[in-house]
Amino acid sequence: MSILSRLLLATVVCIAAETALHTAPATDGDYPSNYVAGSLIKLNDNGAWSWFMDPRVIVDDGKLIVGSVRAVGAEAANTSDPRWGNVEIEVYDIQTGKVDTTVLHPHFQQDDHNAPAFLVRPDGRYLAIYSKHAVERKVYFRISEPHNPLAWGPATILETPGRDATYAGDNDTYSNPFRMPDGRIFNFFRGFNHDPNYMISEDDGKTWKYGGRWLYGRTGYSPYLKYAYDGKGTVHFVTTEDHPRNFDNSLYHGFLRGNMLFHSNGTPVGPLNTGTEAKIATWDFTKVFQGDPDHVAWMVDLELDRDDRPYVIFSVQIDGRGLPRGQGGMDLRYYYARWNGTAWHTEEIAHAGTRLYPSEDDYSGLAALDTKDPDLAYISTDADPVSGAPLISQTDHKRHYELFRGRRGKSGGWTWTPITRHSTYDNLRPIIPKWNDRRTALVWMRGSYVHNHGEWYSSVVAMILDPER
Repeated sequence: MSILSRLLLATVVCIAAETALHTAPATDGDYPSNYVAGSLIKLNDNGAWSWFMDPRVIVDDGKLIVGSVRAVGAEAANTSDPRWGNVEIEVYDIQTGKVDTTVLHPHFQQDDHNAPAFLVRPDGRYLAIYSKHAVERKVYFRISEPHNPLAWGPATILETPGRDATYAGDNDTYSNPFRMPDGRIFNFFRGFNHDPNYMISEDDGKTWKYGGRWLYGRTGYSPYLKYAYDGKGTVHFVTTEDHPRNFDNSLYHGFLRGNMLFHSNGTPVGPLNTGTEAKIATWDFTKVFQGDPDHVAWMVDLELDRDDRPYVIFSVQIDGRGLPRGQGGMDLRYYYARWNGTAWHTEEIAHAGTRLYPSEDDYSGLAALDTKDPDLAYISTDADPVSGAPLISQTDHKRHYELFRGRRGKSGGWTWTPITRHSTYDNLRPIIPKWNDRRTALVWMRGSYVHNHGEWYSSVVAMILDPER
């Protein structure tokens, strides 16, 4: 199938509107072809993102702002296409339904790791931070015009430390910016030694300086982190020891406040490091989940409840014991964990289905936590969340990833309602941005995904859900 055909396949007919979730049909067979539980908004005909940079989507000034990377085929092919590797920003006006797209950085690199992270400055300008995927020691940042996410100033670069010009383990990727009460912006990224590093701006993102390598993981590849910020100076994080292809990961939680790192219960772990020799390991923090060969963890999303207590959703591979890379990942599960003030409560909540593609046994369709209600979650899976049975579309008789909305009951246990069903597309990598509104914005990739190196054929779509309608 040609690239154009695949892109056309991923294109959906959409109506921009605010809708409530439809009442689910009584049985699976009652869902129509390409069912979507609301009105679909098409933001872009092709785009993708990884999930270790945040926020990838923001809602501000009445606009939904989404960052993505465009693909035009395999990484080494089709570089004559004028859109190859563009880092793009989609802007949806929630009141008018108008959609606009701008190119943040043309011909950057065809890799979903290069999607930008956003921060809203006090003056109404937007800061976008992004990098290539571990091929250079550079972090890029641009600042928009006031209240205009479609007009951007020139790109500026911070070059970060490295051992020598040939050591790839010091190259950069991912960005996670947070503005502290004193006005400093911290950007947490992967850099020196493939470990968590940070950089600091004292002028709202105009200029930056390198801060330090603040954690270290195993020597296999890299620890992975997700962050959540309380808006008052405390940055929570969950972390692994390594990439799950290299190690049977557990999951740990800690937080940064001031210049000190803490356990979940507030016990100090140590100061924030300011050089390239990290003194604190990821496993020095509070254990959320114990991994083993039958339970290999990888975090997906992290949020804070009204009391600023963290809750997390993560995937677990349960079928990889003793198998070489590429032969496991046919049975993934979603787990949920929440800190109650004294301890972590952890539970399996749904079948996550199969690996997204063969070379990465731990890649799921991903999930998103509701930012206002800890008892709500949205998951992507190609298996029935409860039974684990394959989700075969009655439309094309193929197995597809579908989205489900889950609610945790008062006595525990989760009830799952389809957001999509009987699709001819995969529905992947959902995001719920923070939004001070009764409504919820749900953004995801709808199409197909082959590999992170420029091989996806997915539209960027969204729904605005109003629970009161």
